Amino acid sequence: MDRRGLRVLICCMMVVGWVVAGIPVAGADGVPVSSSDTSVVAERTGTYAAVQDETSPSGYDVKQITIELSDNGSAAWTVEYQFRLDDDNDTVDWEELQTDVEQRRGEYIETERARWAGMVQEGENATGREMTVSNFSVETDAQTTPHEYGYVRFTFEWDSFSLVEVNRIEAGDALVGFSLDERGQLIVSWPESYNTTAIEPEPDERRDTAAVWNGQTEFLDEEPRIELIDTGGQPVQTPDDRDRVVPLSWLAIAGIAVLAVVGVGWWVVRDRERERASSPQMATDGRSAPADGPPPELLSNEERVLRLLEENGGRIKQQEVVSELDWTEAKTSQVVSGLREEGEVDVFRIGRENVLTLPEETEQTEE
Repeated sequence: MDRRGLRVLICCMMVVGWVVAGIPVAGADGVPVSSSDTSVVAERTGTYAAVQDETSPSGYDVKQITIELSDNGSAAWTVEYQFRLDDDNDTVDWEELQTDVEQRRGEYIETERARWAGMVQEGENATGREMTVSNFSVETDAQTTPHEYGYVRFTFEWDSFSLVEVNRIEAGDALVGFSLDERGQLIVSWPESYNTTAIEPEPDERRDTAAVWNGQTEFLDEEPRIELIDTGGQPVQTPDDRDRVVPLSWLAIAGIAVLAVVGVGWWVVRDRERERASSPQMATDGRSAPADGPPPELLSNEERVLRLLEENGGRIKQQEVVSELDWTEAKTSQVVSGLREEGEVDVFRIGRENVLTLPEETEQTEE
């Protein structure tokens, strides 16, 4: 064999050796990529869409979740993926993703729906409330000032997300195992007529009708948790307000009032002692039992609650109404709401419990 033939034979053997050894071929930018590693191929080609059959945004800079609470217990959700466009490559990648979302809108929606389905199921199990998510949609958007950003925005409705009881909303118990990574942000907002009575954990930012938690916030069990009460937009008195120093003029007025009460009490006691001294014997107890009313089965639900209030001195906890009348909490809440709307009862909170009072009892307390 001449020298030229020998060279050809050596080259053929080298090619066969490379094939047997499985040396990877070069990718689009010359970087060796395995034929089975399609995710790396997609990443190297510089696309946010990653792989053609991937129907979930990736490579985003911020994932912002906004929950708008409603007084009927539902919540409007917005899940927004934000992409910062710092250079031409970012812009090209964003345009590819935007086109992919528009062409496969239904697939992206189904992927996002599946992502939240597990949390909805866990929320049902934890709260006992029947929940549904509906009205899913997706859109893309972009802005150029002050920085260039691209947005993929999903929206949907979550029914029975919050617990609503008369004039109170409790939210957060459906978010079982919820967490934020370093790119996440959670915003929870509520109607303007409501004010917070409790919020855990302490948010990174407080707004008039919203709380904001930024990435890497550690939520414990049953967090985040927000308790709201309808005050017509009036602020709720906080412990800090109650602990403020009382003006000296108020102290002087309070001192005079105390002296007046002591004086009246002394006069009443002395007057009673004189009556006892002048009477040979005490009068018999003339108290009579209140007149019997109609039996409970002849009363409406509202009348039964009002009678129970009168029997308890005009004030009773809502939970005691549930126990005394052997009603469900839902039925009790419905009857109480009707009485409250008619002005038959007033409702306020002590701790975490609703307390019912007759209107005249409330007026006497305020006086």
